[in-house]
Amino acid sequence: MITIEVITSVPPCSGGRLLLKRVEQLKQEYGEHIEIAKFEGLNEKTGEYKIVNGPAIIIDKDIRITGMCPSIETLHNALREAGL
Repeated sequence: MITIEVITSVPPCSGGRLLLKRVEQLKQEYGEHIEIAKFEGLNEKTGEYKIVNGPAIIIDKDIRITGMCPSIETLHNALREAGL
């Protein structure tokens, strides 16, 4: 199982809202093969990963993208690179 962590601002900006929708699309496509954890605002994960710009997506503890919402194709590629 691959863990996807999503960090957005509070309230989520337009990129954060779009990222949340795309991650839900991934959940529908990959089902039990992925686990999604969502974090909002400043929290333990922003400190742990030293994230200063949201939205951010972390796949299996690897920071993949910060400061923008990636395309769905980029997310699929990131999951393939992570071994899915």
